[in-house]
Amino acid sequence: MDESIIDMAVLAFGLSLLVGPACGALLGWRMGFEAGVALGCLIIGAAGLAAAGVSAWQRWQLVGGTEVVQGQIAGYVTERNTDGKGKITETRAPLVAYTAPDGEPRQVKGLGGGLAGLSAGDPVEVRYRPDNPARAVVADFQNVWGIVWGMGVFGLLPTLFGLFFVGVARGEREGMADRPPPARRDPTPGQLRWRQRVTMGSNALFVGGFLVAIFYPFDDSARSLGLGFMTIGFGMLGHFIGQSIPPAMEFQFRSIFGIIGIGFLVFGFGAWMMA
Repeated sequence: MDESIIDMAVLAFGLSLLVGPACGALLGWRMGFEAGVALGCLIIGAAGLAAAGVSAWQRWQLVGGTEVVQGQIAGYVTERNTDGKGKITETRAPLVAYTAPDGEPRQVKGLGGGLAGLSAGDPVEVRYRPDNPARAVVADFQNVWGIVWGMGVFGLLPTLFGLFFVGVARGEREGMADRPPPARRDPTPGQLRWRQRVTMGSNALFVGGFLVAIFYPFDDSARSLGLGFMTIGFGMLGHFIGQSIPPAMEFQFRSIFGIIGIGFLVFGFGAWMMA
């Protein structure tokens, strides 16, 4: 499949890793550390989200213009990669054999991940273009949607941290303005009870997530890890809700629960889907 548009989007994201910190350092020198971190994170996050959007559009076009055929694992090829320090790593990429309606046998190379545990002859679905059956992709989450998920993670989390530091920088400026703090109402007994219940439930989810990740009897440990991470994420979001009930913690601080919760959810979802 044509990956050029995705390659350009990923390249733009890579450039944002240089541009973001540079612009952030300049703004931080002028307006303070928090403002600089906020700008740097938002630039990186915007580039990541844009890359995720471009990748999602390309993958949607891919899915809409292809047909599915049943293939099978033909074998594995070993690929060697060398990093900047000269360290060589080896990965095994699956070769999937398939035959389109034209009757010609073909093969397509996929990513490891969820296919790593399969043996030769195991069935695997393949998506191919009817007008050019040689253009194909393995039809699992990792090979079709993995790039969208990855760019989404790299875009969403820096964006959330950038917004967090925007709030920190704003709070610093308001503190320097020497404004009186807003009046706070005392919580009602009902609010205190709900805050306690939500906090206890969130603690149970948080602890349960670790137990699920370690002990849940899935055949694939990645599914246990994914479900455990998602459970922990819901627990952290529960803490965000609980800390929002009067007497509410300042939004700047309770938002940390929300950011961490979203992080666990997206990583857990990815681990579950790629298992």
